[in-house]
Amino acid sequence: MTIRENTVRAIPWILGAAVFLLVASTARHYGVTWDEPAYFHAADLHIQWTAEFWQNLLRGQPTASLRGEVINAAWHWDPYHVPHPPFSRILSGLTKAIFSPVMDKFVAYRLAPALSFTLLATVMYLWMTALFDRTTGIFSALTLVLIPNLFGFAHFAVTDLPLAAMWFVTVYCFWQGLKSWKWSVVLGVAWGLALATKFPAFLIPVPLLLWAHIYHRRSYANNLFTMIFLSPMVMIALNPYWWHETLPRLVTFLYDHVSRSYRPETNFLIYFFHQLYYTHDLPWYYPLFMIAVTTPEIFVVLSLVGVASIRFLREQRAVLVLFLLNVIFIPVMGLSPGAVLHDGIRQLLSVLPFIGALAGAGFFVVTRYIVERGQKMLPLNRVQHLKPKLSGSLFLLTLFLPATDLVVYHPYELSYYNRFVGGLRGAYQRGLEITYYMEAFTPDFLKLLNEKLPPHATINATVSNVIFEYYQKEGRLRPDIKFTDGKDFNYYIRLIRFSTLIKAEENLNLKIKNLDPDTVIYLDGVPLISIYKVRN
Repeated sequence: MTIRENTVRAIPWILGAAVFLLVASTARHYGVTWDEPAYFHAADLHIQWTAEFWQNLLRGQPTASLRGEVINAAWHWDPYHVPHPPFSRILSGLTKAIFSPVMDKFVAYRLAPALSFTLLATVMYLWMTALFDRTTGIFSALTLVLIPNLFGFAHFAVTDLPLAAMWFVTVYCFWQGLKSWKWSVVLGVAWGLALATKFPAFLIPVPLLLWAHIYHRRSYANNLFTMIFLSPMVMIALNPYWWHETLPRLVTFLYDHVSRSYRPETNFLIYFFHQLYYTHDLPWYYPLFMIAVTTPEIFVVLSLVGVASIRFLREQRAVLVLFLLNVIFIPVMGLSPGAVLHDGIRQLLSVLPFIGALAGAGFFVVTRYIVERGQKMLPLNRVQHLKPKLSGSLFLLTLFLPATDLVVYHPYELSYYNRFVGGLRGAYQRGLEITYYMEAFTPDFLKLLNEKLPPHATINATVSNVIFEYYQKEGRLRPDIKFTDGKDFNYYIRLIRFSTLIKAEENLNLKIKNLDPDTVIYLDGVPLISIYKVRN
């Protein structure tokens, strides 16, 4: 095997390692998100139960761990705050158990989504390289890193990024399974893992089977077989709560998730153009609009080029249609009855890898066009190695602006808006949600509170009190600081999350009405957090 061949074989490993190290090394920069405390605790319960189960198994007493009340305590501890299947939490629990002795506990939990993101980027490279070439494969993988919402969510130990990764991987395995029964088996496992991650994975077969019946109706029987028989086995095996009363609990799970928008405790407000909406009240274009304005504009344009090129790319046409079907299906699914769309792009995260793939196709088409034109131009056709030089230049020019934006926004990637709405400042002026997941309470912000607040300060942070109390419990905030939901406080911390802030402040006779904030955390001139000092 030549040195060149060895280098080519090493690319996915090098790419994966670089992506993982980038995410792992920046995981400590973000605040703990709204959902993570409950997920951290649930992950610990899962790993603790698993360890005790193996110990009881070795003692010949497995039933001690299999009793209904024991399983419920470990795997169904708080179904309101942890409503999703456990696969992503099992991974977080494992990385925490392995790495917490040598690193920060929060970072250890977050190595699991970093691994999911690494898998996603590697599969993107392999797939797009197989369809086009290595340059397009690397470009497409880097689009994932440079889409701010994907990169941001790669740091949070919740279900959204793992679902996006497993959705894309499942589609890839389905494509491979058309040619190999071994890949059909891998598909059965992959979709089973997706089902064990989050409810929307149950809908993955809709665009897959529609596409397969159009393009490969004689080739997908093996895929269908493993998805019907193997995937449910994987899903149930990873969730011991479903080992008892399997069918009733599955039916309950499905009902709970298809009815979320009909129940007030799970249908949260959405702030959109200065108005508050529930999902069923949103304009029909909401998911398409949010995808378009929270993805780097160059990738949006290139993805449209990729779509427009479907009719000309004969060899890749079927797969590009598969990407497009998923791009259409996911936002449409978000507007279906019972679905919810709160928290900006979070519920639509799975669409972004497919947009990245279409952007890679668009990059390939544009590059090929420029190279062909360049080879016909007299001054350029004399340049040696013109094709790689032009391709490399376009590669760097295309990725430069998204890379710059990622650096500028870090670690507030979830607040990213592109230039279609004037960036974050334009989004703020137009009445769009600018922060929502509490990741803006970064370790640096906690350090500021610990250093700035006087002894025994009393804080009202409305909906954010719960996260500050968690920080205090974990020793990240001084123990003398007090938090209250009432009106007797001397500091007010205002996270500019209008979807909850408007209602929260309606019921609170704020003492800050005529005060200027004492401290403000800005991003591009937009306030994300304000601290008010109340004079008694």
